[in-house]
Amino acid sequence: MGLTSGLFLDAVIAAVIALPLVTVLLWGRLRGPDPLRIAQRFALIALCQGFAVLLAALMINNSFQLYTSWSDLFGDNGSLGRIQAGNPVITATTGAESAGRGADRALPNAALFQPDSALPGELHAVITGPASGVTGDIAVWLPPEYNEEAYRHTEFPVIQLLSGYPGSPGSWFHGLAAPGFLAKEVQDRVAKPAILVGATINVDPPHNADCSNIPGGPQVATWLTRDVHSLVETSFRTATDRSGWGLMGYSEGGLCASKLLLQFPGEYAAAVSMSGDDHPDGDLLKPGTAVYDQNSPLWLIQHRPPAQVSLLLTGTLQDGSTGAEAVAMSSAARTPTSVERLFAERGGHNVGVWKATEPVAFDWLTKHLTGPQSTVMPAVPSLTGGVAAGAVAGTFARG
Repeated sequence: MGLTSGLFLDAVIAAVIALPLVTVLLWGRLRGPDPLRIAQRFALIALCQGFAVLLAALMINNSFQLYTSWSDLFGDNGSLGRIQAGNPVITATTGAESAGRGADRALPNAALFQPDSALPGELHAVITGPASGVTGDIAVWLPPEYNEEAYRHTEFPVIQLLSGYPGSPGSWFHGLAAPGFLAKEVQDRVAKPAILVGATINVDPPHNADCSNIPGGPQVATWLTRDVHSLVETSFRTATDRSGWGLMGYSEGGLCASKLLLQFPGEYAAAVSMSGDDHPDGDLLKPGTAVYDQNSPLWLIQHRPPAQVSLLLTGTLQDGSTGAEAVAMSSAARTPTSVERLFAERGGHNVGVWKATEPVAFDWLTKHLTGPQSTVMPAVPSLTGGVAAGAVAGTFARG
């Protein structure tokens, strides 16, 4: 009997109806000493409540397809398979813009970040973005290499991590344990160290802005691509060229990762979307409008001039229409845009699926971003007048 089968649901419904009746019939007929009869009555009550909770959980699960099978529930979804490529894979190249900036540039906003005792290397800041007007939390994780002598003059690639809806910047750091997965892949020499950045995307609850600039509403795309980007770049030794910046998101964050990559190819080189849709599904963008289309990854691939970006779409074939949407996006991609797919046969829309994908996702993404080098780097003289960082040094303040 499958976890999401109608037969199992019917059986649970029948039990929810029958158990209270059985409890009433047996209540006065139980035999034995008083302690035994009391224990039996508590057991009957617990059964009634347990099956009621189980029914509610099943209805929620069947509605959202969180777990699609017993194996999925217990974390056994089998092999992820192989990445299926569309157009040839593109590796970003360093642009001329980053050459003059260097790892020894001033970092005027570093003091805005405070350490989080829950996770070594995790820092937090709450700011109001000068470009978007959005106030939100930004969480940053610095890899161990960041403070090592061999990397003292090194600029690190940055991966912006986007949560689901609802979610928080810490979802990736704690629930999905992203720093641990990346550190393990780096230790195994299959991924490169990178700075992980999580930022608030649910800025106007209970509304879901789909990481978009809403006409007359929150400017979430500007918040993520300009304010967060600028703050991190002026606080840490990060890559300053698009070739060192990537995105990764799950569920709603997967949609965000795809669309921000396609909307802002001048800011990002690559992205990974885990179980993300190819269209907005929030309540602020209305289907049939121009702004809805312009925030739909599939529409962007079909109608925007192709940009030199790489996108990996992951998920499972049992997770609604995600697999079919990934095929549609990869089929629509035109060179130099590269859209690849990595889909497991089994699994739902849940943390277990996303955590199983993280190692290969980090391997793939860091290979599509430039830097850092694992040897001692010579100091690079700072550009006179500072980076573009100097222009925004005084614009950020704690929220």
